[in-house]
Amino acid sequence: MKAILIDPTTKSIARIDISPEARLSDYFGERPRVVAKFPKGDVLFAGVRGDTMAFTIGGSRPIAGPGLIVGRRTGPGERGPAHVRLAHVVTMVRWTTVDLPPEPPVTVRAIVIDPEQGLIEEVVIVANSLALVGLLGGEIGSYMRVPGNDHVLSPATGPETSWCWRKDDLTFDSRSVIVGHDSTVDHFADVVTSVENLRTSVEFRAPNESCWMSYADRKAQANLPPAA
Repeated sequence: MKAILIDPTTKSIARIDISPEARLSDYFGERPRVVAKFPKGDVLFAGVRGDTMAFTIGGSRPIAGPGLIVGRRTGPGERGPAHVRLAHVVTMVRWTTVDLPPEPPVTVRAIVIDPEQGLIEEVVIVANSLALVGLLGGEIGSYMRVPGNDHVLSPATGPETSWCWRKDDLTFDSRSVIVGHDSTVDHFADVVTSVENLRTSVEFRAPNESCWMSYADRKAQANLPPAA
């Protein structure tokens, strides 16, 4: 079966033979995505793996890595030959490069605030949502952006009467996790605010109580030995 290979690494466009039963993932090393469609049912596939070498076709956005034009589907797992002319493809393709997005961090620093335990501690966690769920003890129910592009995450559900904590004019129920967020790449990041800052500015309140107490007072209370 005739197909057209577009390779920005070698800046070549060539007609090649592939098996009509071939899985396109065998050529790309992963399941490719459709990036363009042509008349008569031809389809341009491209991989999803990051690559700096790229091309555009017919004024498209840059397409990183190689591309493969094949014909319409003729049956389950089978495609026919590409109908578009090689010379026509050559006139449409332009070579370019793209910047690779930064890799997400493996781990990040976060801060756990647990008013019931009188706890404000920094921890290092794997940079994914599952790690945050583990710290919260349940699904993430809400998050709030705070100065420094940190986010305060709270669990989806909590006890009807629970310890609360507050900083400035913001009050949060139960245990929370503060983690940074890099909005330019939408990755978790190291928390910006410091444990020291929180320990001097956060206050705690017991269930059904109206008075707030400082971190130092709550810590002292939490560490009191049981009554004889």
